[in-house]
Amino acid sequence: MPPTPPISDDHLVRYLLGALPADEVERLDERTFVDDELAERLRVVEDDLVDSYAAGTLTGERLQRFETFYLASPRRRSKAAFAKGLQGAIERSTHQPRPAQNTTTQPSRRIWAPSWWPLAAAAVLILTVGVLALQNFSLRRDLRETARQVTDSNQRAAAASQQLVMEQKAAAAAKQALVDARTAPAPMAVALVLSPQTRGVTSVPILAVPSGASAVPLSLALEASGGTSYDVALRDPASNRAVWRSPPLAPQRARKLPMVPVSLPGGLLKAQHYVVDLFELRSGRAPEFVSSYAFEVVRQ
Repeated sequence: MPPTPPISDDHLVRYLLGALPADEVERLDERTFVDDELAERLRVVEDDLVDSYAAGTLTGERLQRFETFYLASPRRRSKAAFAKGLQGAIERSTHQPRPAQNTTTQPSRRIWAPSWWPLAAAAVLILTVGVLALQNFSLRRDLRETARQVTDSNQRAAAASQQLVMEQKAAAAAKQALVDARTAPAPMAVALVLSPQTRGVTSVPILAVPSGASAVPLSLALEASGGTSYDVALRDPASNRAVWRSPPLAPQRARKLPMVPVSLPGGLLKAQHYVVDLFELRSGRAPEFVSSYAFEVVRQ
């Protein structure tokens, strides 16, 4: 990348007087925003330009552009008026006639002209310029911090959008697996009978899931005959979140102990540990937790 060519003071004066093309003005705006050294040079050139106007040394096109373009800004008009007032005060102080001395025989008293106030005005000008420079520095710092925060927010939004897309794909896959499980024909294999979890159990039943199986049958043993309708939630212990929930299920009471048959979506099951939570459905009331059934999935 070639080095950026230097910018002359005359170019900066034309920038201040609005004599540059729009694209060049935009480019200089961006450079003065990121280049503190160029911003300081621009401030010095602007001070010299205002002093020249106050001293009456601007002529021709520069004077016309100064009065029509530069003074269009209220802040710049105030700055130019202050400089002109200060220049006039210095000129009046320089050309003030010296007071006549008293030639009488009385002891002479020297009358001092109030020559201190131009120095005070100059001090006020220096203080004002310092305050403006400090405000300019603070504004640039705040703008940089705002730009950094916007960049961070955009990155966080992009990450959140990517996470949302992944979750939507996972939800679509789970929904499709549920549809497949509900529309699949009744499984011919014998359902695995699971008993409620008890403390002290060190091993869990292993459920072998054939490749391509759309539905995996289970029978959940009830400790006692209870309600007439149940539903099942398949929970992933790693996240402790339900990844699938069944429609209402009717228990089978032909055996010694009643069973609740359920078909799990085969495409949703991975080779890992799972827990099935059984709930009794009661009309007009919230589902009541009955028991949990743990098992291990092995893919074939």
